[in-house]
Parts: sequence; C-alpha cells; structure tokens
Amino acid sequence: MAQDGDTAPLRGERTCLECGQPYGAAARHPGFCSTACRQAWNNRRLQCGAEVYDLWMAFRFQRPLARALKLLSALNRLASLYREEDRRERAGRPSWRAPEVVLASRPYLRAVRLPTRRRALRMGSRIDRARADEPWA
Repeated sequence: MAQDGDTAPLRGERTCLECGQPYGAAARHPGFCSTACRQAWNNRRLQCGAEVYDLWMAFRFQRPLARALKLLSALNRLASLYREEDRRERAGRPSWRAPEVVLASRPYLRAVRLPTRRRALRMGSRIDRARADEPWA
C-alpha cells in the first residue's frame, strides 16, 4: 500500500494522505482529496515537527544537556506517541511521507560530505599508510 498520495495506482485513483479516501487524479492538491484535508495534514505536521525540531537540534548541538535530559529517549517516546495517535485517530495511516519521497525532493541530503580540514588531517596518516600498501603506489 502506497503511503504517498503522489503514487497513483494504474486506474487513475489516488488515496488522500489525510482521510484515506480515494480521489481522482485531477484533484487540485496532489496527495489530498480536498483543501480541508491538506490543511489538517499540514497543521498536524507543523505542530509535531516543531516539537521534534526543538528536541533534535538540542540533541545534535547541545550534547551534554541532551545526555542529562535523555533527549534521545524523549524523541523516541514522542515518535511512539505520534504513531499511537495515528493508529487511534487515523485508522493506522502514517502521518509522515515516505522517506524516498522526502529524499527525492531534497537530493542534497544524500550528497557525500567531504571531511573537514581537522578530520582530514587526522585521517591523513591512515590514508598515507593505506596508500603505501597499494601495489600501484
């Protein structure tokens, strides 16, 4: 079962991301059967996303505080609460888009990050040793 409204079955009918009802391919907003469904989806995601964003940024950039507050556990509990809400109020339909859809819309998230200068300097000795072992070096 596709969870993204942009993925349509062959018969030209799609499923609304919010209410789960089928709608025609000519709908005004791809992924949703109506403006009300699109607004409800976006409002819920804004609220949930703000909470996750605040906790994740602290987890990522304030490590000592994050450890003291056990933010990773809090993020996991929050995700569990959101999923339970989906099961209870949305008949089990997920309230998130498929990761493939998100990554396809933001290709830079898959880009290979070059090592920073400091990391490159630390890795330099390992790289030099590895090159010395190469038969073509």
